[in-house]
Amino acid sequence: MSPTELLRSTTFRLATALAGLFGASTLLIFAFIYWQTAGSETRRIETLIADVARIEAGEPRDIIERFVTTRVTNDFHHLTYAALFDAEGKRIAGDLDAMPAGLPPDGLVHVTRVAPQPHGGPQAETVRAVERRLPDGSFLVIGRNSEELERLREEVARALALGLLPAVMLSLATGIFLSWRANQRVKEVNDAAERIMHGQLRDRLPVHGTADDFDRLSGSVNRMLDEIERLLDEIKGTGDEIAHDLRTPLTRVRARLENARRKRASVEELEATIDKAMIGLDQALAIITALLRIREIEAGRRRSGFGEVDLAEIITAADDLYQPVAEDREIRLVLQLDVVASRQGDRDLLLEMVGNLIDNALKFTPRGGVVTITLNDTRQGPLLRVADTGPGIAAEERDMVLVRFYRSVRDQQIAGVGLGLSLVAAIAKLHDIRLAFGDGAPGCVVELHFDGKVPQAAASRSSEPLSLLP
Repeated sequence: MSPTELLRSTTFRLATALAGLFGASTLLIFAFIYWQTAGSETRRIETLIADVARIEAGEPRDIIERFVTTRVTNDFHHLTYAALFDAEGKRIAGDLDAMPAGLPPDGLVHVTRVAPQPHGGPQAETVRAVERRLPDGSFLVIGRNSEELERLREEVARALALGLLPAVMLSLATGIFLSWRANQRVKEVNDAAERIMHGQLRDRLPVHGTADDFDRLSGSVNRMLDEIERLLDEIKGTGDEIAHDLRTPLTRVRARLENARRKRASVEELEATIDKAMIGLDQALAIITALLRIREIEAGRRRSGFGEVDLAEIITAADDLYQPVAEDREIRLVLQLDVVASRQGDRDLLLEMVGNLIDNALKFTPRGGVVTITLNDTRQGPLLRVADTGPGIAAEERDMVLVRFYRSVRDQQIAGVGLGLSLVAAIAKLHDIRLAFGDGAPGCVVELHFDGKVPQAAASRSSEPLSLLP
C-alpha cells in the first residue's frame, strides 16, 4: 500500500484522531501535575512567610529585632530576607537596604524586586515578600527568593514537554502500524473478492485464526459464499435433472406423433395417440410447475400470507378431500386429533403439505391397507404423524429419498416423478417445521414436529427439495 493510500485510509484517520485525543488527555494530566507541583510549592511558601510575618508582628520590638537578625544570620543559602524599618523607612535591622518599592503594608504576599544587603550587590532580585505595619509605626518585611520557584516551574514544564512529545509520537506510530495492519487485511479481502468476482468461485476470504473482527467477518462471508456455490451447483444440477426428466416424456410424445403420421390410422387411433401425447405433455408441465412452486416457497415469498391457523381444522379438511380417494382404493383412512394451540402459518400451504403426505401414503399403500393421521399435543409442540401400511422405506435409502427426483427402483412402476413430496419439505422449511422419519413396521411413518427446531443437517439439505417416499 502506498503512503498516499495509507494517509487516506479510514483507519489512519481514526488513529490520528485517537492520537490527538490521547495527546490532549496527556496534556491535561501534565497540566494537573504542573499545578500540583510548582503551584503547590508556591502556595506553601507564600502561606509560610505570611504566617511568620503575622506571628512576629505581634511580638515585642526587641524580640522582632532578634528574630530578624537570627533569620538573616542563619540563612546560608541567601534564600530568605528579613528587615525592620522605622516609620521614615530607615533600616533598623536585616539584610534589605531599603523598603521594597510598591510593596503595600497589607500583610499579603506580593512579588517585588529588592536589593539585598550585604550579600546582594547591585543586582536586584525577584522575591515574594510581605510587609506589615507594627503598632509603633515601624515596618516588618519578610521575603523569600522566588527565582528558585521559577526554576522549579521551568524544570517541571520542561519535563512535562519532554514526556508529552514521546507519548504523542508513540501513539501516532502505534496508529500508523495498526492502520497498516488493518489495511493489509482489507487488501487481502479485496484481492480475494476480486478473484471471486472474476469467476474463481471456489476462492474464499482469508481467515488468520485470530478470532478478531476481520476473521468473524471473513467467516460469515465465506459461509455465504459456500451457500451461493451450493445453490449455483444445485441450479446447474436442477437444470440437468429437468432436461433429463423432460426428455423421456417429450421423446415419447414425439415418437407417438411420428408413428401416427406415418401410419394410416383411423380417427379413433389418432384421438388415442393425441390423448397419450397430451398426458405426456401434462407430465412435463407438472414437473416444471412443481419446480417453480418449490422455488417460490423456498425463496420465502409466501411469508406475507402468514396468519393464525388451526392445525386440526387443516388436517380435517385434507382428510375430507382424500376420503373418497381412499374409499375408491379400498384403503381405510383413520384420523386421530388432539386439541392443539393455533400457530402462525399459511393455511393454503399447510393444507397442500398435509394433502401431499396423505396422497403419497395412499399411493404406496396396497388395497385393504390403513393410513393413519395423528395430531398429538406434546411438550415440545404439536406433532403430526402420517403412517401407512405400505412397503416403507429401506434404512439405506432414507438419505437418498431426501434428494430431488429420487425414486426407488422397486417403485418405478408407480406413477410420479419424485417431486410431489418435495413441496412438503419446502413448505416445512418455510414454517420451521422439523421433518423426520419415525419407526413403522410395516410401512412408513413421516413425522412433522411443529417445535421450530430444524437440525443443521436438515437445514443445509432443505434447499434440496425433499422426497419423503420413493
